[in-house]
Amino acid sequence: MSSLPEAPQRWSAFFDVDGTLISIKSMFSFLDFLVDHLPASTAPRLHTYRETLLQMIAAEQPREAINRFYYSIYAGLDVAWVQQLGRDWYASIRQHDGLFFQRMLDEICWHQQQGASTVLVSGSFAALLTPLAEELGVSDVIAAPMETRNGFYTGQLTGLPTIGQGKADGLLAFTRQHGLQPRHCYAYGDDVSDIPMLESVGHPYMVNPNAQVRDMCQQRNWHVIEAA
Repeated sequence: MSSLPEAPQRWSAFFDVDGTLISIKSMFSFLDFLVDHLPASTAPRLHTYRETLLQMIAAEQPREAINRFYYSIYAGLDVAWVQQLGRDWYASIRQHDGLFFQRMLDEICWHQQQGASTVLVSGSFAALLTPLAEELGVSDVIAAPMETRNGFYTGQLTGLPTIGQGKADGLLAFTRQHGLQPRHCYAYGDDVSDIPMLESVGHPYMVNPNAQVRDMCQQRNWHVIEAA
């Protein structure tokens, strides 16, 4: 388990989701689910969208750019409908074994038992993260800032994607809002893009890192968790 902060101060624990808490990529898992529920008339648009998305991934474009493009598919979709579909999707994936990394569930429970708030920080969006947060008793979600208008998604984001520096900015905004000292807080991630978030807190933890990220953790004297 994590060690207590050096002083009896309030803190929050911030958790990346995909690859840190769960073993799937929530956005792409939901995309397949969404496609199955969209009307057939959207097929040409979906075909073009998927081709472009795959090309961006194959070209290793920045994750922030991929994230922004990903949300363009939601333009014109009813927010309430997508939220309900998100709950249906979560209910379906929850039936499968191995969704959660048990060690990370233990970490969440430990922080909650100490009286700390737990927060999900993800490039995914609230419709997918809310049912997960509710199940785990997580108090807050920092997610993709999807723009809405008159109850519909516009396909645009209102700020930085919650990736890389966007995660760090979201975390620091949360600590300011809640009167917390970042040096007393914890953060958990699994990818090089999580480094800005982990650098923002006094207690950084990297989960199941690849060789490159593991070396970076060693250079920074960061904790590594083997959760798989």
